[in-house]
Amino acid sequence: MASNSACIERIKATALRDNIDLSVLPFLEDALFDISTLSSNRSKSQLPSFKNATRIDTHTHPVPSWFRSLQPLSAGRETPSWDPLSHLHFMEEHSIAHSILCVSTPQANAFPDDNAKTVALARLLNEFSAELVRVYSERFSWMAVTPLPYVEDAVMEVRYALEELRAVGVGVLTNHEGLYPGEDSFDPLWTYLQKRAEKGDGREIVFIHPHDPVIRLEDGRLVSSKPSPLRSGLGEFYFETARAISSITANRTIIKFPNLHWRVSHGAGAFPDISDRFLLGFPKDAEQARKIYTTRFWYDSAGPVYPRQIKGLLAHDIPISQMVFGTDYPYGIGFWDVNANINGLAEADFLSAEERNDVFSENTKSLWKGKIGFP
Repeated sequence: MASNSACIERIKATALRDNIDLSVLPFLEDALFDISTLSSNRSKSQLPSFKNATRIDTHTHPVPSWFRSLQPLSAGRETPSWDPLSHLHFMEEHSIAHSILCVSTPQANAFPDDNAKTVALARLLNEFSAELVRVYSERFSWMAVTPLPYVEDAVMEVRYALEELRAVGVGVLTNHEGLYPGEDSFDPLWTYLQKRAEKGDGREIVFIHPHDPVIRLEDGRLVSSKPSPLRSGLGEFYFETARAISSITANRTIIKFPNLHWRVSHGAGAFPDISDRFLLGFPKDAEQARKIYTTRFWYDSAGPVYPRQIKGLLAHDIPISQMVFGTDYPYGIGFWDVNANINGLAEADFLSAEERNDVFSENTKSLWKGKIGFP
């Protein structure tokens, strides 16, 4: 009980130090209790053995119960239930030795136009992920969420997450309150990460995850801009991913910040299909952008991506070295056949056995070399 109390006091103290008012969140006490009891809820007798597990899952999501209550729907489907032990058993069942976590949509953007609540939610989500990884350090790593579009707050939160909580990267949405990641106003965040990379191991990793599209009206209101009545997970998320990559290309974000590596979801979504046409608008940058897509972009297999969609990336000369494994657990459960999705990669006859192994684990080890001590 003493350690639980110490955990809560530390979270409150660092929030106070950083001028974050956690009390604006009505579920604060539930969240603090949940975070503080993660360690006491661990039972070694229940942990899987992970015998012969070698795969590394780069696209997974923790779902704290209080976050699920806040966001009961995600991409038009019921937000899934989740707990650490179920996640670990899923990993063992699918030969996954390590998973890299990042909170899914809407991340900290559950309170549009509310700076204080967005900042407070980002902090609680990051504290949860950090404590989860502290308890299960051999099996999980995590990427921080941000309170974008509030850029100064985002820089402070990312600095705290990377430097004090030991996050291994940063997760952003395809849009934050209608602003896409290539917006000039986001440059202070990328500048911080670029400088950190230059002083450190030469790279910082940014995970782009799709979100529902919105647009800000002239009167300041945010409204949905999803043109289809179909739920976002059936296609709109792929278009959002294309918009985000277009944004960081058009505004030269990928060129201005050469030490940032971009982890994009779902095999880059719809972007491969539009990239040639899109780059016609940027003839001076097109060749350099294509090179960056083959060296500093990393494409996961959540989707389903294999065996068909991935061929669009291969046709654009994206090398197998830039492909990584992802399941989207637990959000993919019930949406697609997980076994079929994984087997699409495991049985891809256009890849050699060595290439399949590279996608399942070795490419991820290369991307996160020096940042994660994989088992």
